[in-house]
Amino acid sequence: MKKTYFKYVKIDPSQLKKLIAIESKIANFVDTEKPFYFRIMPDHFSCIVHTIISQQISNAAVDSIWNKVIAKFKKLTPKIITNASLETLRDVGLSESKIRGLKQISYDIVDKKLNLKKLEKLSDKEIYEKLGKYHSIGKWSIDMILIFSYYRNNIISFQDFGIKNGIKILFSIKDITPEICQNIYDKFCDNLTLLSLVLWKISNESNSN
Repeated sequence: MKKTYFKYVKIDPSQLKKLIAIESKIANFVDTEKPFYFRIMPDHFSCIVHTIISQQISNAAVDSIWNKVIAKFKKLTPKIITNASLETLRDVGLSESKIRGLKQISYDIVDKKLNLKKLEKLSDKEIYEKLGKYHSIGKWSIDMILIFSYYRNNIISFQDFGIKNGIKILFSIKDITPEICQNIYDKFCDNLTLLSLVLWKISNESNSN
């Protein structure tokens, strides 16, 4: 049976209404009467692989490389990545930098220097410290891992193109300043992950129109 890496979770409409109560403009882009789904990756290692693949390339390129990776390896495990040759990893479309990052973290998991399951009990700050030491795993990548695999509820990445685009559309602004980012952080604190999902939705729907 083919492994399913993604799972879809429905957002509670009451949470969306809470967000709209904080900022009424969100109601122009989100209908609380319609289902709003959140795509997660329950397997932490698979999420790390997908996140590293996703760095600085288009969504279409991400899907292409991800599908090649899945077709090649059938099942993603740290041991499989450690055993894979550089040529094999290049053939599925991974850059040298991304291969280095995947190899480094995979070796540490295999050698039991890193336990992704145990990270679930750590604070966001501690996870940033644990994962941030690995090549190709910067703040943006850890933000994505915290949102989509560890399900933390107060994460936003102001480095992310989709989030920046969503902010510009939502607030009808051309430029995003550090002051604007700080105001958003303060205003939506404790609800930043849900805001991130809404901003991605706004950005994606804008790009598709």
